[in-house]
Amino acid sequence: MVSSYSVWVGYLSFLFLLSLFKLYKNKDLTDIIYHLTGKFFGFVIILMLFLILLEYLVVSIRDYADILSTMFYLRTPLKYLLLMLIVTAFYVSHKGINIIGSLCWLTYPLMQGVVLLLIPLALKDLDFSYLFPLGGPGVKTLLKLGILHTSVVSEVISLSIFFTQVRSYKEFKNASLLGLGLSILLITVFMVIYISSYGYTVLSTLNYPHHHLTRLVGLGRFAKNLESFFLGFWSIAIAIRFSIYFYTLATLGTSLIKVKSPNTLLPYIAVVVYILARLPENYTQYVFSIRKVGLMVLWIFFTFLSPFLWVVAKLKGEFKS
Repeated sequence: MVSSYSVWVGYLSFLFLLSLFKLYKNKDLTDIIYHLTGKFFGFVIILMLFLILLEYLVVSIRDYADILSTMFYLRTPLKYLLLMLIVTAFYVSHKGINIIGSLCWLTYPLMQGVVLLLIPLALKDLDFSYLFPLGGPGVKTLLKLGILHTSVVSEVISLSIFFTQVRSYKEFKNASLLGLGLSILLITVFMVIYISSYGYTVLSTLNYPHHHLTRLVGLGRFAKNLESFFLGFWSIAIAIRFSIYFYTLATLGTSLIKVKSPNTLLPYIAVVVYILARLPENYTQYVFSIRKVGLMVLWIFFTFLSPFLWVVAKLKGEFKS
């Protein structure tokens, strides 16, 4: 519920971004930042964006490597799992944004089908009485916690650095709003399923509720271990997701140090991500301490970036031209 509220809060920030792209139809996000704030402040803002996304990528890759290590590959050292994830994402990202986009189009329907398949398989074990009271700790608390978890909307805002590679403003707007709408729907549905499966108390102590759920479901008497089936598709999805992050970081890097091709920076980013992802020895302690600060910084940055740029454009009289 908190995550679904967060999408609605971040949605307001995204509307300011759409207003800017409607005004500057030939500029992407980095061009707009430089145009409105100048070279120095533009450099600082894009550098902050780069560092925030780098931290998010490092933590996400380490998190997913921990999932594989804890749930599936107990005897495989973490460093090899990290290396496998990074090399796969690096290889896909090195093919460029067009190949990544084609992969997304090719795999998205299949991924959604596999994700939705989990719902009927889990239905027999759900207890919807766990959902009550529906308001939980109260709307005020949900809104307060929700605005601190805006990663879904922040990803859409981050991808706007590729705005000029989209055919038109209308297609960017429709695709973004459709993506956000589907995200809201899926997050809400699966939060209902997770709470109905485990109950709130147990769910709050589970680190990987999705993967626990894939271990609980079965298909008749002869197909009871379906977690490997879901793991395969999940691995493909995260490889594509991380490749998008790699290419986004490389593209941001080109606007910072004026390198012609993002591919030039990809190997360096991959090495930095691997080194940083191995640093936290106690990852659980890291998640409950530094990660909270990281999420707060991410929320502040992505919530206020678009309104800030919109106000600057308004003060400069850009909307009058």
